[in-house]
Amino acid sequence: MLSLLPVWMALSALTVCGSETEVFAPRRILRNNLQGKEINIITGHFIPAISILRNSSGHVIGYSDFLYHQLEYLAQRLKFTYKISIIRENTNGVKRNGSWNGLIGTLLREEADLALAPFAVSLERYEAIEFCGSITGDSTGILVKYPEPIVSSTSAIEVFSIGVWIGWIISAAAVVGISIILTCISKKLRIEDRKRGVADHKTFAWYLYGVLISQGSYLPSSPSPQKLLAATWCIVAFVFVNIYNSTLTSYMSVSYQRPLINSFSDLAASSTFKATVLTGSIQDIDLLRSSTAVLKTIADKIQKCSSDCRRFNQTEMFALVLGEEPYVSIVPRTVGIAALRKNNLEREKCRLAMAHETMSWKPMFMAVPKTSPYIEEINRESLWFIDTALFDYWHAQYLKRPLHCRLNYNTKGVSTKTFKNRVILKQFYLPFLILFCGYLLAFLQFLRERLGFMFKF
Repeated sequence: MLSLLPVWMALSALTVCGSETEVFAPRRILRNNLQGKEINIITGHFIPAISILRNSSGHVIGYSDFLYHQLEYLAQRLKFTYKISIIRENTNGVKRNGSWNGLIGTLLREEADLALAPFAVSLERYEAIEFCGSITGDSTGILVKYPEPIVSSTSAIEVFSIGVWIGWIISAAAVVGISIILTCISKKLRIEDRKRGVADHKTFAWYLYGVLISQGSYLPSSPSPQKLLAATWCIVAFVFVNIYNSTLTSYMSVSYQRPLINSFSDLAASSTFKATVLTGSIQDIDLLRSSTAVLKTIADKIQKCSSDCRRFNQTEMFALVLGEEPYVSIVPRTVGIAALRKNNLEREKCRLAMAHETMSWKPMFMAVPKTSPYIEEINRESLWFIDTALFDYWHAQYLKRPLHCRLNYNTKGVSTKTFKNRVILKQFYLPFLILFCGYLLAFLQFLRERLGFMFKF
């Protein structure tokens, strides 16, 4: 019994409550400087993170999107109230002549306790504000006009790669060459039967062609070596032709979609397309500070078109892409997806798409002044918001892409879709071109033989 005393003493120090076990030990008391206080929050219209809802008269009637839900969670957990103000310049902040405007400028002047907007990390921003309240991260993409589906006029030969077609041409030439060699050897050594004869290279070549297109052909009585050569060709051609026929239908019912601007290199090389960027965004900063030739070229283009390309409103950026002039927008990927949700409605024509290339993934945070006493609390509860999957839930609600307008790019940046409509004339351009060339060659051969006959007599 005495040997069980230490075990009993250890167990007596534990209290079981539901599924949790609590050890009687000194516990750290979590600080909460926000409890019972009202804080000033500054925000803007940054979809899909935070949206300002207005009525028909333009008056603010509320707020929406996942950052607003995160704010409500923080207020409930930390027991504070808040008052939201809207920034006059809808930008995170631009540093001009040593001073900041926008949300960062407001925090520097300590006119707000929290900036409710997504801030990507940069050294210049870190010198001015404190990042807190993680909201995961985002990458940079290009918002473009939705590409029209293209039907390939060369689908009849795209079933096989160029290497396969070249291999078959070489194989056919080799078989004809071997047949010529066998014919010459047979004639020289007089192996063949005079009554039977030997098929010449022209006859043998036409026989190979007839087998390949599954039309059949007649091979005159020939020596056994030529028969074996023809039999081998027939077996291989049978496999080749059946694979081609079974795959051709799927290739002729596929449309291809590739935006005219599908990468940052495409944008830099284009002399017609202009790019818009949200003033003060991390995309704006990255372009201005970039050391790569491609991004420098894009930054120079944006600087030249000035106010037309550097905007304070995302809706204006989307409208330019949808307009008649050739514009694209350099935006965070989540912003681009929000634009797709808004402009690609179920029963309407697809209008916008995201280009294939993305770059520069960066972590995102909210922001507070450097002297804020609330950093620890906001960081702690924001991590709880993420760990409990509430962030993933709300984030997913606002970032569902419209299925009917989705482009599933392959490694070459091309999206393919199978359509069930009738086969159109454009898909037969190549076969009809070959047919026209055949007619032309036949006519030229007729003239050649006719003129040759006239000059002979």
